[in-house]
Amino acid sequence: MISAQEQSFRVDIDRENIVIGEQVRMTITLKCHAADSTVFPLIGDTLIREIEVVSKSKIDTAFSGDQLDQKILSQNIVLTSFDSGYYAIAPLVAHINDEMVESNPFLISVQTIAIDTAKGIYDIRGIADVPFSLKEWLKEYWPWIVFPLIALAAILYFILIWSKRPTLKSEPKPKVIRPFHEIALERLDKLEQEKLWQSGQIKLFYIELSDILREYIEHRFNIPAMEQTTDEIITSMRRSPDFSHEQIDKTRRLLFLSDLVKFAKEKPVGSENEMNIAMVRAFIIESKLDVNEPKLEQENG
Repeated sequence: MISAQEQSFRVDIDRENIVIGEQVRMTITLKCHAADSTVFPLIGDTLIREIEVVSKSKIDTAFSGDQLDQKILSQNIVLTSFDSGYYAIAPLVAHINDEMVESNPFLISVQTIAIDTAKGIYDIRGIADVPFSLKEWLKEYWPWIVFPLIALAAILYFILIWSKRPTLKSEPKPKVIRPFHEIALERLDKLEQEKLWQSGQIKLFYIELSDILREYIEHRFNIPAMEQTTDEIITSMRRSPDFSHEQIDKTRRLLFLSDLVKFAKEKPVGSENEMNIAMVRAFIIESKLDVNEPKLEQENG
């Protein structure tokens, strides 16, 4: 087991001093037990008014330790500033098992560009007058005249041909409306027929299996499961009255196993693979709506 002392949440930056407009790379790292429920801090367009966020990576999840009992969440963020000064950044806040943890604070110093005052002040060079030459202008810009004229002539030709064609009234293509659970069960049947894990493609099998479950949860219960991490999905399910404790526990085990397989830390045996696909099928059948269920539209053709 990982003790509370082995939990950590810190922020590292590659440098503390920059010139206006330069960039700072910030790395946020949260370490905890693999089974802990976590909420990572949400970073917006700025850290503070003077420090802007240029870009940010997705939150990466990794596992370490002899028993893969430590979970590491990390995110890289690029910062910049266009206001000189010294800016203290307060600790960021994350949650582990609904308990708040704070990172270390840090300081960014933004300096202006030094000006050489030894040189005198002088005007910029004036604009030089160049006599206009039609020949030179045509030589440089003739494609911008010829090609648009050719394109315009082609467009007018096709408009003329199109306007003379006989008009046929076409019937709109009917749309097939299918329940969410029907699509999910069809994908499960297809996954079984592909026999991915039997041919050694364990990782691809669990990626597809977890995607089927996530997509069904998203459409059936309006939980954004395709964008959420495993911990965030389980937290959303616990807050909803639609799930039993057994359903939540089985879903957590399957998604956690899929995460381990994704990072090549686990290789389930054949009977376990069969049990997991049966679990997903049972979950869908148990939770489906039989009357007035929202449906997905698919266009024929």
